[in-house]
Amino acid sequence: MIRSMTGFARAEAAEGTKKCTVELRTVNHRFLEFNIRMPAKDFELEKRIKDSFAGKITRGYVDATVTMGNGADVKKKLVLDEDMALQFLAAAKTLKDKHGVAGQPDMAAILSLKDIFKCEEETVDVDGRWRLIAGALMKAVDALVAMREAEGAALQKDLLEKLALIETSAGRVMTLRKSQEGDILTKLKAKIEELVQGAEADPQRILIEAAIVAERSDISEEATRLTCHIAQMRELVKAGGPVGRKVEFMLQELNREANTMSAKSTIIDISREVVEIKSNIEKIREQAANIE
Repeated sequence: MIRSMTGFARAEAAEGTKKCTVELRTVNHRFLEFNIRMPAKDFELEKRIKDSFAGKITRGYVDATVTMGNGADVKKKLVLDEDMALQFLAAAKTLKDKHGVAGQPDMAAILSLKDIFKCEEETVDVDGRWRLIAGALMKAVDALVAMREAEGAALQKDLLEKLALIETSAGRVMTLRKSQEGDILTKLKAKIEELVQGAEADPQRILIEAAIVAERSDISEEATRLTCHIAQMRELVKAGGPVGRKVEFMLQELNREANTMSAKSTIIDISREVVEIKSNIEKIREQAANIE
């Protein structure tokens, strides 16, 4: 089954009072690229997050948002610098005893000092935070892959239908060409005779020249190659997996044959079928841009 590069998933994980939410969005991209938004203190876990996609997603732009909350964030604690406080009390006592300064240091005065209290962050439990993130991430990645596969199934169905239409048009081209080969030769022979009217010309030579011109305008070879390319692409699409780039290459081959048929065609009915072929190739190209 082929996969779409478009998808969305959201999952949560909890551990006690701690909670983690992971949101994933993917869109089409030539390669696999990540944009991860998460708390700054968790940046060291970014590589682990990317590694979690290994073997599951091979192509696309992944926009990941990791949110931690409900006690999961790093807490700050108030730390008393007892040595600094004791120095303050000792200095106050010195002022009182030695210099006769009245009064006693009170709690308000102590709390107003900037240097005796400090706010420090508690040690980050990296493994614990990763365990929480991974719990939500794994669920989100699995849900994302499932959504990409579901969209891929719809893409596959549409591509196979378009290939069938192209194949039908190619068959009509072959039928039209065979049914009008005699008319083509007759018209070309008449045209050459008209051009050389009044001049001496070998009838056999005229017939040979008409046959050469008819051969140059023959598109049966291109139609056959087109049919072969369709069969190859059908097998590719049915095989599934990350085949987006191969599909894009096959589309180039299909388009090349269609362009040659268009340039060589001299029959209106065939030209109409070729236009229809090119139209369906373009529709497939639009869809193929989203295949992983």
